[in-house]
Amino acid sequence: MALLTCVAAVRAAEPVALLLPEAIHEALARNPLLAVETARTRESESDLETARAPLLPRLSATAYDNRLNEDRLSPVGSSTPGTSLYTRESFAGLTARQLLYDGGRSRGARDAAALGLEGQRTGLTAARDETILRVTQAFARALAITELVRVAQDALARQQSFETMTADFFRAGKATRLDVLKAEAARLDAEKSLTAARESEAVAVAQFAQAVGFDNRAGIVPRGALARDLAEAPPPEQAIDAALAHNPDLLRAAQQTEQARKNLDSARGVYRPELALQGSYGYRERDVGGSAPERIVGVTANWTLYGGGALSAQVAKAQARLTQAQEARRALELDIGTQVRDVLGAWRTALSDAHAAARLVETDREALAAAETLYRAGKATALDVLTAQADLARAEGAQVTALADHAIAQARLARL
Repeated sequence: MALLTCVAAVRAAEPVALLLPEAIHEALARNPLLAVETARTRESESDLETARAPLLPRLSATAYDNRLNEDRLSPVGSSTPGTSLYTRESFAGLTARQLLYDGGRSRGARDAAALGLEGQRTGLTAARDETILRVTQAFARALAITELVRVAQDALARQQSFETMTADFFRAGKATRLDVLKAEAARLDAEKSLTAARESEAVAVAQFAQAVGFDNRAGIVPRGALARDLAEAPPPEQAIDAALAHNPDLLRAAQQTEQARKNLDSARGVYRPELALQGSYGYRERDVGGSAPERIVGVTANWTLYGGGALSAQVAKAQARLTQAQEARRALELDIGTQVRDVLGAWRTALSDAHAAARLVETDREALAAAETLYRAGKATALDVLTAQADLARAEGAQVTALADHAIAQARLARL
C-alpha cells in the first residue's frame, strides 16, 4: 500500500485499481467521518475520567508568607499596652477531602459518563459499518457503470457493422435508402449512449475515490467484477430479529436511554445533603509567638434548601431528556423492521430481475443472429435487425443493473 500513500497528494501516472477489501481497508484508515468519531470517543473517555474525579480523594497544597502592619487591631480588640502583634506569618500545609455522600449525584454522573463512552464506542462501530456500506455501494455502482460502458461499446460496434452491411446492400441494390438512413440513425444514437455512459463512469469513479477517502483526482478505480453467483434473500422474520439484536444504532439508542436515566438519578441528588470528610496538616510560623504544626480533621455537611427553582428545573430537564431517548429508541425499533423489509424487497427484486435479464440476453442474442441471417437472405427488414439490436442492448444493461442492485441490497442488509 505504499503507492496509495503517495497517490493522495500527487496524481499517479496510472490509475490505482483496488479490490473491494482493499478499498474498505483504505476507507477505514482514511475516512474523515471515522476520524471524527474516533476523536469523539477520546472525548468521551476524558468525560468519564472527569466524572470519576469527585469520588476520589482530593489533595491540595497551600503555602503563603504574609507581612502585616504592627499597629493594626488585635483579633480581640485594642492591643494591650506593652504588647506587640506579629508582623510576619508563614504557612505551608496539605488539605485532603473525601466525598462520603452526595445523594448519588457523583455516582450517577460517573455511571452516565460510562454509558456515554459505551454509546460512543457503539457509534464508532456504526460509523465503521456505514463507511463499509458507502464504499460497497460506490464500488458496485462504479463497476456497474464500467460494465454499461462495455455494453454501449458492444452496441455501437454492432450498429457500425450493420451500417456497413446496409451500405453494401444498398450499393448492391438489395436495400433501400431508408434502410441506410435508419442504420445511420441507430449508430448515432449508440454513439450518444456511449458518450453518456462514459460521463457517468467518470462521476461514479470519482464518487468511489471520495468514499474511500481520496481526492477524486487521485486516480483510484475499482477492480473486479459484479458477482453473478447470486444468493437468495433470508426470511424476513429472521432478518428482522438479527437486525434488532445486532444493529449498532439500536444498541447505541439503548445505551443513550440508560445514560439519560443515570443523569436523571444524578439530577435528583441535588435534593439530598452532601457529606465529606476533610482534614489538613500544616506548619505555621510567626515572628511573635513562635512556630508550631497544626492539624484539623472533621466532617462537613452541605444541604441546599432552596435554589431559586434551578434544582427542580434541572430535574425536569433530565426527565425530558430521558423521555426523548426512550421515544427515539422506540421509533428506531419500528423503523428497523420497515428498513429490513424494504431491503429484502429490493434484494428479491434484483435477484428476479437478474435471472430474467440473463435469460433475456440469451434470447435476444439468438433473435439478433436470426434477424441478421434473415436480413442477408432478404427475408427480414433493417427495422427487424435494429429492433433486435436495441433489445439486446437493453437486456444487457438491465442485467448489469440488476447485479449491482443485488450487491447493494446485500450490503444494506449487512449494515442493518
